[in-house]
Amino acid sequence: MSHPSLHLTARDFDAYAAEKATSKAYSRPRLEVKQRALAWARGVVSRLGDLGISVDVHGSDEHPSIRNKHRADCQWVFFWRDQAARDELDRLLDRGRSISDAIDDPSPYTRHAFLALRISEGEVQVCFAVHPDAKVDVDNLRARLAATEESTGEPASPLAAELTSALHALPEQFSFGADGGDRVACSAATPDAIAEMLRRAADGQVPLWIGWSVPRETAVEHADILDEQLEDALVALTPIYRLVAWSRENDRIALDRKLEGIEQERARAHAEIEAENERWRSEQARARELSMEQARARGDERVEAALPARRPTLATLFKATSGAGAVRGGEPRPSPRHGGEGGAPDRRAPHGEAEQQTKAEAPQKPQAEHAPRAQRGAPDAAAKATPEPAKGGVLEKGSRVRVRRGPFGDKIGVVSELDGRGGARVLLGLLSTRLDLDELDLVADARDRPALSTSHRKPLAPTPRKAR
Repeated sequence: MSHPSLHLTARDFDAYAAEKATSKAYSRPRLEVKQRALAWARGVVSRLGDLGISVDVHGSDEHPSIRNKHRADCQWVFFWRDQAARDELDRLLDRGRSISDAIDDPSPYTRHAFLALRISEGEVQVCFAVHPDAKVDVDNLRARLAATEESTGEPASPLAAELTSALHALPEQFSFGADGGDRVACSAATPDAIAEMLRRAADGQVPLWIGWSVPRETAVEHADILDEQLEDALVALTPIYRLVAWSRENDRIALDRKLEGIEQERARAHAEIEAENERWRSEQARARELSMEQARARGDERVEAALPARRPTLATLFKATSGAGAVRGGEPRPSPRHGGEGGAPDRRAPHGEAEQQTKAEAPQKPQAEHAPRAQRGAPDAAAKATPEPAKGGVLEKGSRVRVRRGPFGDKIGVVSELDGRGGARVLLGLLSTRLDLDELDLVADARDRPALSTSHRKPLAPTPRKAR
């Protein structure tokens, strides 16, 4: 593989022992495992992108923290919907969620369906999981598993059959059930069994789990081929992810209209808040202007009081008591403030007050236009090839074959059984799965990598002794 390898060792599994889980002294070996796992995950992201599934990758904390309840007893690598899709759903999931709920479970991974790699002390596993708190994905799954159509009362639609067929197509080593509880082989899955496991997961507040677990001893013994097989197993789970995880193309609960209503409600609330803020700013501006005018008036009064009293003149001494501007003989008297003949000039300059008008801009309510988001079309399914017999000869038990297409395309395996109905069980390293004969090609080139036929390593050649 071109990307970095995982290559798990016994030391990697020991880093997650129970006695080390609550201590930060062992964070360094756990950090090394996390870094290798995230580097290995880049290859998975690339393959999922080729299938039209856009995901983000995140790793759980390698040290005890509030997100892992102060116990680092495993390492998760999550493959979940991208940031834009998570933000869109979080606005709906956060409605009605109390602060105490957020404090009790601060991790966001439980609120979305995801694919994952998990490494613990005793095993490594790949899985698809959906937690009861992922309410949108759980409701979407329940709608798919509905026993009858509510409108007609007829038997279940093909949606449930589509999910069970996808589970039956997984390799024989895959199982499903409530995480930490009893598990059932995916080949025995039925809509009723899936609904029962979903109920158990909700009662225990644990994820519904579909995946493949590899024991520690097997993982260490076959570390040279395990990386590629874990990657193939995650790709094999992508049809389950498409059918269960909510998207605008897989909307069984009419959530698109709810999201549109939430966006419109947020826009109205934002407009009302902005209008209220604008009114508050206008009132504050008017209050400041009034305060400035009152301050200027008080300053003018203090200036008037500080000016000296005017000395009496002939004009003021013989002023008629009945008229402020009349003198003897009917001649007008010049204003004492402006001076004139016979009057002392006024030493005070007139004080003018400039009036300022406050123009309060009328608040404009933003009108949020919400055009329906363009739906992303799902990638067209590849045209199914015309069935034809395996190339290179006749298939029989023990034949080495190459897989033409699918999650295990270009992989080499060994035919362990022919069912006589156009199919065969093929051993692919640690996995065995049923494939149609038209998906297989005989391999006669001895230079290809031999298929894994035993769990025991070949004995190493003895080291020659050195000559004395």
